Formats: sequence, C-alpha cells, structure tokens
Amino acid sequence: MNTKLLIVGILLAGGLYYWFSTQGSMTNTEMTSSTAPVSASPSSATTAATVMTDTDVKVFTLEAGSFYYKPNVINVKKGDKVKVIMNSVDMMHDFVIDELNIKSAIAKSGSSAEVEFTADKVGSFEFYCSVGSHRKMGMVGTLVVTE
Repeated sequence: MNTKLLIVGILLAGGLYYWFSTQGSMTNTEMTSSTAPVSASPSSATTAATVMTDTDVKVFTLEAGSFYYKPNVINVKKGDKVKVIMNSVDMMHDFVIDELNIKSAIAKSGSSAEVEFTADKVGSFEFYCSVGSHRKMGMVGTLVVTE
C-alpha cells in the first residue's frame, strides 16, 4: 500500500512541477498575441508591414524609434482603407505622406498616434517623421500602392 501511495505522490508532484514550469516560461508576446495588433517581427525592419484586417480596414502597426520606423514598408492595393498605428518607443514622432495629404498627430514617447486614409493613388510614396531633423536622420519608409 505504501508503494502505491509513493508512486501516486511522485506522479502528482511531477505533474504539478511540469504544469508550473510551462506556465512560467510563457513569454510576454505569447500572452498578448491574441489581443495585440499584428506587427512585423523585429528582424524584418526593412520588409513589408504585416497587416491585420479589421472589417475592411487594413491595420498596420509601426514602431517609431530613434530615427527609424519598423517596419518601414507598407504594401496596399488601390482603394484599400488603411489605418496606421504608430507606437513611439522614444522621443516624439509623427507619420506624414505629403503626396496623399496624410499627417498624424505627434506621439510622445510611450504613446501612439493613429491615422486612417484610403489609398486612392497607385505608386510608391515616402512616409516620414516631420519632427525636428528626424527625416534627415533617416526616419523614412515607403507606402507601396498597387492596382
């Protein structure tokens, strides 16, 4: 009888250990991935932004940091309704596309700014930060609108 109790106790302890160890190893990304806006991975700084469709609006989340946008390419089709959410991780930044008359509010460090528009012209359009000399320092990207 004591051997059976010992085996049950060991199995129970092992199961609890496994359960607690897997709960503690969950990363912040895994815990929030089902509710956070979709964004490109950090390794794809120069690749196209990942899109999340929200009832016919294509939503792009950009990180705005010291003289960069991550990702720095957005691909859409002509006629798409687009929403850009720019999260400022440091300093103050905005999001501007002159040719399409788009300009977001300025987001302070730790906050975000959003801008919505319809991509109504085909072409490649530079977006940039108009704060200070951020554009000259390389804080630019490209919106690509295709047919």
